[in-house]
Amino acid sequence: MEKKILEKYIQAGIIAKKVLDYALSTVKEGMLVVELAEKIEAKIFELGGEPAFPVNISINEVAAHYTPTKDDKTVIKPDDYLKIDVGVHVDGYIADTARTVVLSGRDDLVKCAEKMLSEAIRVFVPGTRLREVGAVIESVASDFGFSPVRNLTGHRLSRFDLHSGTTVPNFAGGSERELAEGEVYAIEPFVTTGSGWVKDTEKVSIFKYMKDVPCRLPEARKILRMAREDFRGLPFARRWLNFPKIVTDISLRHLVSSGALHPYYILKEVSGAPVAQAEHTVVVADKPKVLTAWTRE
Repeated sequence: MEKKILEKYIQAGIIAKKVLDYALSTVKEGMLVVELAEKIEAKIFELGGEPAFPVNISINEVAAHYTPTKDDKTVIKPDDYLKIDVGVHVDGYIADTARTVVLSGRDDLVKCAEKMLSEAIRVFVPGTRLREVGAVIESVASDFGFSPVRNLTGHRLSRFDLHSGTTVPNFAGGSERELAEGEVYAIEPFVTTGSGWVKDTEKVSIFKYMKDVPCRLPEARKILRMAREDFRGLPFARRWLNFPKIVTDISLRHLVSSGALHPYYILKEVSGAPVAQAEHTVVVADKPKVLTAWTRE
């Protein structure tokens, strides 16, 4: 990897780390989720980065892809499993990090997710097969008596691309592909007391540009242009669009149905059990380089 590119990844990682630390110091019981989301995203800009995706604040059995709408009335409760997933880019080079917090106190499910992550990072060296990483992650979950979420994965990162074709399984099995020096990955084990599978819901508030299509509504044309040019093809939130609600609804439905936008449907654990997540962005090396190392309490 070129030095100037690595420096941008490092800078994105520093910002992402600071933002996640800020989020954990800011969150409190009774806080609106939308208030927390807006504070987190504002902090990304304040520190000189840009969001690589809308902050995900997924609670309890909601595993991923939840970002609040402007009128979201959800409040944070002390016993919630609150997963805060932050993505930052600097000139398109992305750092992605997440932690789970339970305000009433640390929990075994949270400890398990963090142990799964730390053990996976140890083997993120050149020559390790991806299936071997998954085996390490699943082994930790098994030791705790929990289940890894099998249909959520870590992912390779590249410029302006969150999921650039290679996935990191959270269970034993999968690809024989070997990790290579200098590759950048988001490692993100998910763990649950439930079945270990998630499913799409009907709700969606995050979208991504896929292709241009003809649009009769001027607002739909504007949203598509924003998705392509302003957000550079990275995921964006419905909350970021400043159009009347009914026009936004109609425009997004058209853009999704025509294949112009990809919808990230909110994901829930199929049995309704809580899910915990932990995530770091790592550069593959003989001594893996963690770009998003958290500040410990």
